[in-house]
Amino acid sequence: MRYFLTVACVFLLRLTAPAQDQALYIVPDNALGIKAANLFSEIRLIPLETTSTSYFNNMADFVVTPDRLVFMDNESNSILIFNKEGKFLHKFKKKKYKLGPLQYSYAKNAIFFTSTNKNYTIPFSKVLQMTQKPGNRDFSKYKNIELLYLGNNEQYRVEKQPVPFYALNNLYYMNGRYLVRNSRYNKYAKDTVLYHLDIMNGNTRERSYFPFLNVAKLPTDFDDISINIDRTLNDSTVYLQKNYDNTLYKLVNDSLIPEYRFVFPAANTMPSSFYTTAFRNNIDFSSYKTKYGKAIRAFFNIIDLDKVLFFGMNDNTWGYKRYVFNKNASLLYDLSKITSDSTTCYLPAGIFSKISNYDQDYVYTYVSPSDLIKEKASILSRYNNEPPPFLKELLEQIGKFSNPVIIQLKINPAVK
Repeated sequence: MRYFLTVACVFLLRLTAPAQDQALYIVPDNALGIKAANLFSEIRLIPLETTSTSYFNNMADFVVTPDRLVFMDNESNSILIFNKEGKFLHKFKKKKYKLGPLQYSYAKNAIFFTSTNKNYTIPFSKVLQMTQKPGNRDFSKYKNIELLYLGNNEQYRVEKQPVPFYALNNLYYMNGRYLVRNSRYNKYAKDTVLYHLDIMNGNTRERSYFPFLNVAKLPTDFDDISINIDRTLNDSTVYLQKNYDNTLYKLVNDSLIPEYRFVFPAANTMPSSFYTTAFRNNIDFSSYKTKYGKAIRAFFNIIDLDKVLFFGMNDNTWGYKRYVFNKNASLLYDLSKITSDSTTCYLPAGIFSKISNYDQDYVYTYVSPSDLIKEKASILSRYNNEPPPFLKELLEQIGKFSNPVIIQLKINPAVK
């Protein structure tokens, strides 16, 4: 059995071997600090209008469109839309169904989202069975799929989409098709080789990526092996990364391209034996992972720009940090070590670790009014109580709004 697993896993590794990529040699523990002015050249602060309707306090997702700032609030189970001046425009509230993550479709100028019926809690094993043997079930009673249009002609119209049998899985919308993630061993599937990612068009599986052995007692039997998907400014392109795979892939339409290969020290890399070991039980599996606690598990919040690459990383103990890699100088900076300065209005350094969105001109982060209040005296002292007019006006308004202040940061064109 062990020989079969070893041979089969070697075969699977060959199937997913990178063809060509850019190697990034990284030592996370040695990541540097940097002055904000060396990374950013401009800042713009956007306080979000706060009314009884637009107030939110539990941001679960944040999406930037060409002319909108869109938020999902867990507390009110709502989608809130503002323009890029911070003016509140619209609120969509969902009843009975719990909202999921947001996506923006450039082609449709619409927000795509799924939602799950609060009255149904379906165990993972049952999900596998139902999606493998869907029968004539109406999956729309478990999950909704919708588009919220933002355009002038169809402004804020909500359009329900058909709910296919695989909707109980994690869906990612891609030009009318869906990326479907399969994270675990499936005893209801007859195939010995399954795939972590499928492209589905209606009920047709058009392409599959990241093969794995559908065999009990391998890692997928004990723990989700997730595919992380990061949006770009193009409907046809996303970044993909499989847990414990140190390659960052770009999916362009149907073509999977290895874009960056992270080369870590051995302490940050999960051994290849992880994929071939038939663990006796969950205790042995957890002990194995604990032994390699600093091994990098996942990348997230990918922002790939001309001169810099922003990304976050989880290790095997679920500790996480966010970084920016200078492509020209091959230097890694820890976003928690950036020193705020006048370029960033001496705002608290914690804002840099929350950079997770971008558009053609800016990267985006945010700060809460309460954090601004805490830092107000310090900020004013740095300016000898004469801050720039836009900052002075903002600091004088603290207490009049409760929503976050969105921060636009422009990458310094002289970054080297």
